[in-house]
Formats: sequence, structure tokens, C-alpha cells
Amino acid sequence: MTLEFLAPDSATPFNGASPELRSPIEWAHRERGAELADRGGWRVVKGYGATSRESAACRGTVGLADLSFIGKLELQGTPLDVAAIVASLADGAVLEPGRAAFDDGVWWCPLTAGRVLALTEPETTPTLRERLTAAVGDADRFASMHELTTALGSNAVVGPLARETFARATALDMRPAEFGEAAFAPVSVARTAGMILRQGGDRFLHLFGAGFADYVWTVFTDAARSLGGRTVGTEALGAILDDGGRVHA
Repeated sequence: MTLEFLAPDSATPFNGASPELRSPIEWAHRERGAELADRGGWRVVKGYGATSRESAACRGTVGLADLSFIGKLELQGTPLDVAAIVASLADGAVLEPGRAAFDDGVWWCPLTAGRVLALTEPETTPTLRERLTAAVGDADRFASMHELTTALGSNAVVGPLARETFARATALDMRPAEFGEAAFAPVSVARTAGMILRQGGDRFLHLFGAGFADYVWTVFTDAARSLGGRTVGTEALGAILDDGGRVHA
């Protein structure tokens, strides 16, 4: 079975126009003077009018960005079926507990042996959804795909003080020796269930229930500012992050 009818990009057009997809806290960004732009049908925060300062924060302290637009699709099934599907779609990737795999623009994040969260850019979310739908539809498999794009919020926390920012909200040991490249952990953050993915270097993705978006944004905004950091938009992230296909801006 699938729940692809929950896909935000599948909304029925009204009067010839498709509804715009928005962050659950777009209002908060607007209040802070955010410049919005379109990306893959989503309204995203391009910046707050100071791209150079935003980029400097990401390089020197810490930058916080709302990436609600990232596609989030959960694969569930028997461990053998889930492993087979991931391997077939991710160039033979074998998932390990606590470690995500990256292939062709998609992060495959293991929650359990029978549950994997796939993260992708908004432009390619529909394609990945189709591929997963076809894979779980195999009559010999017991698996399902669940659309979680709008059910989960997602923020990027980037910069040399990113770990210190998280340290003010979680007990997870995020030192490089303990939380290496591609590390992934379902963990409590700010007393809220969440997940943290280390995409590489000082780049982290924090996922959480969308209903807590305003609360999480406030907690991390306060923490980042106390460390000399700030909120940033996708333009600044694009200026400082490598183009290795990572899920960012």
C-alpha cells in the first residue's frame, strides 16, 4: 500500500493554478523580512537581505535555515524487503544502524531494520515517490511507502559551531569521533522527538514533527544567536556548501 495521496505536490489545481507549498512557519520568516522564492513548487526563504553576512555566519559560526521543502518518504516492510528495495534503488547500498547512505541525490536513513526514511530535493521528490511506489507494489514483497514531506519539518544547521548549537538542546554526543560522516540518529532534541543527519563536515539536518516547527525554530534561533550565528536562506547555503548532491539548498 502507499499513502501518496498525501503528497503536497499532488494537490488538485483550482481555477487553473496549483496551490503554493509553504513552510509551516512562513509567517515567522516574513516577520523577519525574508525574501521568498519558488523552488519545485515550494515557497522557500531565499534570504533575509544580507547574503554575505549569512554566508559568513555559516563559515565562521553557525547558520540556521528552514528546509521544509525537502522530500521525506518513509519505506516500511520486512527487513529483507526493505533492504532489497533500498539496494535496488540506491546502487546496491547496504544500510547500517546509525549510518545513512547517499546515492544519486537521495539520503537513505535507517530508522529500524524495517523502516527507512528517504530524503530528496523537491524537484526529484515525485520521481522518487514513483520509484518507491513501483518497488513496494511488487507482489512478492510486503512493504509500503508513506508520504511524510509535510508531516516532518526540517532545518539545516551549518557551521563550525553547529555542534555547540545542538549541544544546547540534546544530549547526543556529536563529536566527529562519535558522530561521523553520514551518521544518522533518531533522538530527543529540545525535549521533542527528532532525527539528526550529519551530511558532511559541519553540515547537519534536523528533522522533527511539523507541528513543533515554531518551537524548534525559536529554540535554535536563540541558541545560534547566542553563539554569534543567525538565520540564513537558501542563497547563502548554496554559496558555502559543496555541490556534491547533498540535500541542502
